[in-house]
Amino acid sequence: MPSVYEQVRQRILAALEGGTVPWRQTWQGMTPANILTGRPYRGINRVLLAGSPWWGTYNQVRQMGGYVRRGEKAAGMVVFWSMEESRREVNEQGDEVIVRAERERPLVRCYKVFHIGQCEGIEVPEGREVRPIATCDEIVARNTPRILPGEPAYAPGRDVITMPPAERFTSPEDYYAALFHELTHWSGAAHRLDREGVTGAVRFGSERYSREELTAEMGAAFLCAICGTDTPPLQENQAAYIAGWLRHIREGTAADVVRAATDAQRAADFLAGGPAPASSSSPTLCCSCSP
Repeated sequence: MPSVYEQVRQRILAALEGGTVPWRQTWQGMTPANILTGRPYRGINRVLLAGSPWWGTYNQVRQMGGYVRRGEKAAGMVVFWSMEESRREVNEQGDEVIVRAERERPLVRCYKVFHIGQCEGIEVPEGREVRPIATCDEIVARNTPRILPGEPAYAPGRDVITMPPAERFTSPEDYYAALFHELTHWSGAAHRLDREGVTGAVRFGSERYSREELTAEMGAAFLCAICGTDTPPLQENQAAYIAGWLRHIREGTAADVVRAATDAQRAADFLAGGPAPASSSSPTLCCSCSP
């Protein structure tokens, strides 16, 4: 049985081989969420469940009084991990108690889920807020990065983002997607989220470099979703772009995709004012060198 990390990698590779870049999906105007609790999925689960807004396990669908149609196979998977473990112990009074402790390695599990189109007897949940959380300009203004003229890039040594003028892009969505890519890199500086792909000695084309680029790609997609704007579709260079990610994800470790998505979620939370955890001489990290 493949590890959870390997299952995630295989799903991402399958999407890429089918011509889809899953982290660049348009999110259907809202982040995928659990059909029973209404809670949005986060991190790698946002990528794995792109394409439908509502998902749930077989039992959750039944809890809502519905059922999965006969013959339907789970269209998605969600990953759960925890650094906490529970065990039963007997205390000094002879009572059985549950003791919680920090794990050395995370407990990782995956669950099969069905999207709402595979179910009967349940209605689309109402009342969930789907309006944009912030505007693109608000996110930039909140973080006040230093932006100078130039090609899209972030230079960690100077802590500077360079960007062409917005008029050089085909649309405002293209401009902000490129800026959010660099802003995600910017979030990794030592005095911000201290991400090794930004603060460490990173060789161009290395596994660590590729993971940081994947983090920036996913971070840009998450920020576009927060602002209610679609991530611009790939155009004439789509085949080369997909081939590049296929190569890097195949060559990297299976856990890299999950780590990149986790880092992207932290970056998006940090940049948009969410609950991001606190957690040099480096090469320039630029959009043009993304695979």
